Amino acid sequence: MKIITSIFIILTFFGCQKPYEKEEIKAIEEVTNDYLKKNDLDKYYLKPHDFFGKPIVAKANIDTLNFKVYLSDALMPINQVREDNKWMFHNNDFSKSDSIIFYNIMNSERFKELEYREYDKSKIKLIKPYSQFDEEKIKPEEEYSKILFSRVCFDEKMENGIVVIDYLRGTDSGFTSGYNMALLIKKKNNKWSYVSRK
Repeated sequence: MKIITSIFIILTFFGCQKPYEKEEIKAIEEVTNDYLKKNDLDKYYLKPHDFFGKPIVAKANIDTLNFKVYLSDALMPINQVREDNKWMFHNNDFSKSDSIIFYNIMNSERFKELEYREYDKSKIKLIKPYSQFDEEKIKPEEEYSKILFSRVCFDEKMENGIVVIDYLRGTDSGFTSGYNMALLIKKKNNKWSYVSRK
């Protein structure tokens, strides 16, 4: 009887993990695309502004652009990232309701329990004009972006979550810009996007 009970518990555990991990990959893909669109594509190419913040009329043709992105194939434990970078989780930039959601997720048991995980990054489909590539094949002085994520910690209903993004941009000789922060993400109309900080 104990053996049957143990088998049932193991099967239940792994059965619950699959939907969670599937949603985690969906969130990683959609947040990656949301981040690239808002902070790179729109900002510099499709909706550029001049030094004074005035919109520039001329904009790039998306069909002529081709940007390379390296995605890490491993997700770091989010609690470990928090222990090493507590400043990322000192939230003063969200609305009151989003702040409550953020802290509730951060203080959950799941947040502490999520472990290191590798995943098949080839399943991540990037929006045009971005494409994945092998970092080892970068040409000298060729520009590219590098994105690393932590595990995604969802709330119970899997409608909100927290993920840490580490975004770097540069060449083989070094990165010239980047962004590293804990993001609050929300699912609306079955699509994940991140909440911009004030």
